[in-house]
Amino acid sequence: MSQPIATSERTAFPAALLNGARDALVRQRAAEVDVLVAVADWADAHTEGGVVADRYGPFGLLRSDAHLLPGADVFGELGGPGAPLVSEFCVVEIATALGLSTDSGRRLVGEAVELRHRLPRLWNRVVAGVLPVWRARKIAQETTQLTVEGADFVDRHLAPVAHKTGMVTAQKLVAEAIARFDPEKAELDRADSDATRRFDIDLQGQVDPARGVVPVSGTLDLADALDLENAVSRVAADLALAGSLESLDARRASAVGEIARRQTTLDLSGCDSDSNVASDSAGGADGTAPSATRSKARQVVLHVHLSETALTDLDPNACGGVDLARVEKTRSFVLAEQVREWCRATSTQVVVKPVIDLRDQIAVDAYEIPDRIADRVRLTRPTCVFPHCTRPARGCDLDHVDEYVKADNGGPPGQTSTTNLAPLCRRHHRVKTHPSPSGIGRERRWRYRRLPDGSFVWTSPHDQQYLVDPHGTIPLPA
Repeated sequence: MSQPIATSERTAFPAALLNGARDALVRQRAAEVDVLVAVADWADAHTEGGVVADRYGPFGLLRSDAHLLPGADVFGELGGPGAPLVSEFCVVEIATALGLSTDSGRRLVGEAVELRHRLPRLWNRVVAGVLPVWRARKIAQETTQLTVEGADFVDRHLAPVAHKTGMVTAQKLVAEAIARFDPEKAELDRADSDATRRFDIDLQGQVDPARGVVPVSGTLDLADALDLENAVSRVAADLALAGSLESLDARRASAVGEIARRQTTLDLSGCDSDSNVASDSAGGADGTAPSATRSKARQVVLHVHLSETALTDLDPNACGGVDLARVEKTRSFVLAEQVREWCRATSTQVVVKPVIDLRDQIAVDAYEIPDRIADRVRLTRPTCVFPHCTRPARGCDLDHVDEYVKADNGGPPGQTSTTNLAPLCRRHHRVKTHPSPSGIGRERRWRYRRLPDGSFVWTSPHDQQYLVDPHGTIPLPA
């Protein structure tokens, strides 16, 4: 490790700071190359050719005497056409080892496979330290859609200059490759404008707790964009005429909400419709059942955790300071005043659920999980408990930490309990349930146990251990 430069040297030799930064960047890029090569090697060891054939079937599923097990491991195409198929479960393990979510790990493995097997010239430039890993990965993201011939075309033309050119050049080459080697796709892309349009509301991103705002972005058809611009400008002007003292930007933002609320009142099916926006304080929420004869507006269900005092008391100092409400879906906090504003709206239906004491420990003998236990488990652990996973618990399976054993087979009573259940998203539930193809010679799978404080220790198929608590994941020493 290099020694820090003394203060006197910083003053006398400012160029040393620049040289030190450049040297550190060289070391960082070399380490990134090592990681990418290790990921590619790991993927190559877990392709169809890297797994013992008599243990796994042709689709990567564990062989069974009678049938292929549903939910077991599969080999997926993470790179473009012609790249080797890679075990899904191996992606989970390498992602966890690198401190990544499974989705991020899948992207990394896919880009490593794409570069090594379909863009060999670019791969060699990366390994030689000429082409930065981040730039090569961006190129690989673009080329996975290409045919084998198209990928080779981009590889040949881009490799000599990829280290000094921008992504616009790469995207132009990809478009040219599609036109040259896959004219059918080029025609479909031109005809299908939906492939490039999107509209995203980032409910999973950072929510400003002081204002309760979220970022919105999208790519619209030009005609739709012009119509939206006209509507937003018109409503923003109407708000000013109605006496709003907010800035133009704030009025434009409010205008989008006004347009959305007006849209829910339109009769698009020939029947009346009525707005029903459901929110919830002090626990959970559920909406009313749709009418058989009326077109219901979409319900927005927020599970907001807030005391009744904070919701009704207009003096924030009455409760000892600023009151925050936790919103489950966005995994964020908003001010109690924001919740009060939502509740004042005539279109909002508030459903209050009874307060649940999470200290209660409830157990039943049956395998099926009653709602009173499921609610407590999901409120205690609001996300999947697999390492680095942040999927909301309300969309997860509830897994028996210690495997459920039927009473007829000697199972003890009370196995379905608040202390023996944990939320696992479907992907990680499968990983925990089925063996990994890396377990040659003996059955290897992910295992976990719950600690007395409610945290979990996971052990990977290769005996790497991770501690998962409500704050995140840390690797444990071997």
